[in-house]
Amino acid sequence: MNTDGKMSFRDFVFPINPSFIRIFHSRKISRQKIPFGNNAVTDMGKNGRTISGEGEFCGENCIEDFERLKKVFETGGGGMLYIPSQKPIYAIFSSLELLAQDIDGVIKYSFEFTESFEKSLNEHCTDIISDGTNSLWDISYRYGVRIEELLRLNPSVCRPDLLIEKGKRVALC
Repeated sequence: MNTDGKMSFRDFVFPINPSFIRIFHSRKISRQKIPFGNNAVTDMGKNGRTISGEGEFCGENCIEDFERLKKVFETGGGGMLYIPSQKPIYAIFSSLELLAQDIDGVIKYSFEFTESFEKSLNEHCTDIISDGTNSLWDISYRYGVRIEELLRLNPSVCRPDLLIEKGKRVALC
């Protein structure tokens, strides 16, 4: 569970959480007409969740923040999506829309992610690039990886309580 309060996708951490997040659950239902009768309904399992919402980037870096998010979108492919108080979801960034351009230092946007069952958190291993504001303990808490495992995977980190320098790669699995 992402309990640090910040939404993120891959290595992009939203500077300000979206103001609105919708998580839509649905199932695959097959309906077949039965002659001289009703329909036969079959539950074919669940669909991937759709995570959508709206947010704002504020301040003098609002344009740069949106451009960084747009670059993540344009890269394509899947990645881990972390939403506050939710289990991580392997998802594909399926849409990004600019709703309002730099009005008094605010850019409004909307987004949509689609859950993919290709990989789960246990099957999808990745590294992260430190932004210089977290220790190994912080990363352990955020990504749900035991500190002992992080220390084993990152032998160059001597003290897990010190901040990891910006730009340094940290192995999660």
